[in-house]
Formats: sequence, C-alpha cells, structure tokens
Amino acid sequence: MLKLDGHGYSPTILHRILHMAGVVSSFDVAAVALSVVGEIVISDRQINKLTREVGQQLQQDRDERTARYVKQDLPRRATEVTPAPQLAAVFCDGGRMRTRQEDQGPGVHQPHWREPKNAGFHRMESGEFAEDPQPELPECFRNQAYVEKLVKGLKNLKKEGRDEVLAEASPALDAAEPLPEIPEWQPKTVFRTCLSSLASSEEFGPMMAAEADSRGFFAARKKAFLGDGLAYNWSIQQRWFPGFEPITDFLHAVEYLYTSAKAIHNTPAAHWQQYVDWATACWQGRADQLLAELGEWQTQVGAVPKGEELPESDPRQAIHETYTYFTNNRARMDYPRYRREGLPVTSSLAESLVKQIHQRVKGTEKFWNDGSSGEAILQIRAALLSDDDRLATWLRTRPISPFSPRCRIHSLASSA
Repeated sequence: MLKLDGHGYSPTILHRILHMAGVVSSFDVAAVALSVVGEIVISDRQINKLTREVGQQLQQDRDERTARYVKQDLPRRATEVTPAPQLAAVFCDGGRMRTRQEDQGPGVHQPHWREPKNAGFHRMESGEFAEDPQPELPECFRNQAYVEKLVKGLKNLKKEGRDEVLAEASPALDAAEPLPEIPEWQPKTVFRTCLSSLASSEEFGPMMAAEADSRGFFAARKKAFLGDGLAYNWSIQQRWFPGFEPITDFLHAVEYLYTSAKAIHNTPAAHWQQYVDWATACWQGRADQLLAELGEWQTQVGAVPKGEELPESDPRQAIHETYTYFTNNRARMDYPRYRREGLPVTSSLAESLVKQIHQRVKGTEKFWNDGSSGEAILQIRAALLSDDDRLATWLRTRPISPFSPRCRIHSLASSA
C-alpha cells in the first residue's frame, strides 16, 4: 500500500522532491528535472511550498532539541557513542545570502544581505607525533599563483554583491596546475554533519552544542574548534565548547600577511619574499616575532589617523589590521603543537561548507524571504550535505508520516 502524507506524497517521493529542490539552482529547474528524470509532475510553486513547510518543521525540530539540551541540569552529562570519536572537530564560518522583506506582495521589497552561520561537525581519524610532522611551510603556501587565488577568494567572500566571482572563492588551483598534496599527518574526516541558520551568534551557539553532543563530541578523546578569527566564533567556543582546543585558521592568517606584505613593498619580488618570511614564522609558531616586526613596520609607515579608516592598500591600514588580528588571536596560533597532536590547522573544510551552501542559496537573481523561506532552504540544504541521511530519516519518522511509530501507535489506539 502506498502511504501518503497530507500532501498526497509518500515519504520516498517527498524526499526526492526536496532533494532536488535542495541541490539544483532553482525550484523551476527542480520541477523540470523531476518531470524528466523522476516522472514526477509538480509545479515549481508547489516545490517551493513543500520546501518551506518541511524546512520550517526541521527548524522547529532543531530548536526543540536545542532547548532540551540547554535545559539540562548543570553540569551537563556528555552523550557517549560507540565507538567514541578519536577526534571531534568543529568548524564555524559565516556566509552571505540576499533576503527581502516578506509579506510585501510580488517583487523584491527592501532587499538586503544576511549572514548565515554555518557549522561543520567532523568525526576524524588523527595521529600523534613526537616531533612536528611538517615544520616547514607547505609548498602550496609557497606557490604564488595558489596564494594569490586563495587570498582573492577569501576577500571576495567578504564582499557583498560579488556573486560573479564566487567561483574563485575556493583555494584550489586551476585544472592545469597540480593540486597541493595532503600531508599524511593531517586528520581525515570519516563522518560529517552540519548546521546552517540565519540565527544570531547567541542563538547559533547552543544549536551547535546540541548537535555536537548528539554526535558524542564532548566525550571524544581529542577535541578542536576552528574559526577564522572573528570574535563571535571565540565567544561561541568559550561559552559552549570550553573543553575544545581553539585554533585560528591558518588560511586567514595567510590572507592578512600577504595583504600587508603587498602594501609595504613596491616590487612583486620584495612583497612575495616578505610574505614567505612572515608565513613561515607563523607556520612555525613564532607569532611573538611576527608581532614585533609588525610593530616596527607600524612605526615606520605611521599610525592610522584617529577616527579614520584608510583603504586596505594603504600600508598604515594594512599593518594596523594585521597587527590587531595577530594580537587578538595570538593564543590560538600554536600551530607546531597542533600538528604534533594531530589537530587540523586550517578551516578549509568550513570554507568548503560555505561554498556548498552558497551553491544553492546565493545568486544574482535569488532573494529569499527574510525569515521563513530563507531559514527553510538552509535547513534543507544542510540536511542534504550531512552524512547521516537525516532528511530521509526525518521524513519517515516525523509524527505526520504514516511510517512513524508514533503515528502507528496512535492509529492502533484509535481502532481499539
């Protein structure tokens, strides 16, 4: 017997519809694909409606799980799973999507940018080493073409309205250039889940903690929390992940060092050598030396005039921002120790997650309703990017589903 929900779709068919809605570029493309490939005839408007409804249900389920976690008596007892994670790594980073004021009729009303918070939860295999397994700066960070593309991509991710350059945001080389080798010491992901939301950082922190606890992360032998250096990441880490090793992403350190080196030197050869020297010092954990040199350069080029914000290309501004960044993150830059302990030192996995989220929600023609549809598509997209098949499982077990044990128990009670 074909079991249907209130819309007339079985959980299997509904999963196919939502899967297509979450992976292709738009709802109308999803309608065509479902018709041609899946022989499912459905309008783009109905796909939009289903996505919004199920996304809101996923949001409600997430919020209820978060509330249950927060309301536990202190100290909370960590959930244990078998086997326990060898390394539990949490990555946090922000993205960009355009939204509009909802309930304003057809068209785009009051368009503006929002920052979705994105978090990846990686169960990883990890080794430990008596000595630093890679004391020298990796070749990829001494490859000028790679570094320039990396820095350009990171800067573009920070800019609003630059969708046309999003494809360059990945720190990958061109197809004709060799990809950087992955060193053996780096921990390897065996399982990943993720979250994405338009919520504030204060709201997103407990969501992250509830997700991490459900995966047994707080009982892991080794724990790491990676962020890009922004203050809100470390507020979340200190409040909700105090037992995790806080690590500032090395990729963003590269961005700051390269930008400053380029600002203070007029010739390409000089600025490149300066960057390599600074990046090597950072990789080798010599942050105090870096701060001393940056302080000397600030004295040489001059301070930023009080109350002014100069262009990034101005040496005074570039050095000031880099000095501030390293001062604020100095305690989270012990990269040689992290490598010895088999911990990740870059948030490339977080950058990859942001890009994967952006592939569905960001585009020159995309404006999501500020709240309902924007939050809903993020729930669908995050569910599809998680390795636990959570969307299909949730559709089978939610109370409205005929496959749900709760629904069957209710049916038996009604017929008794």
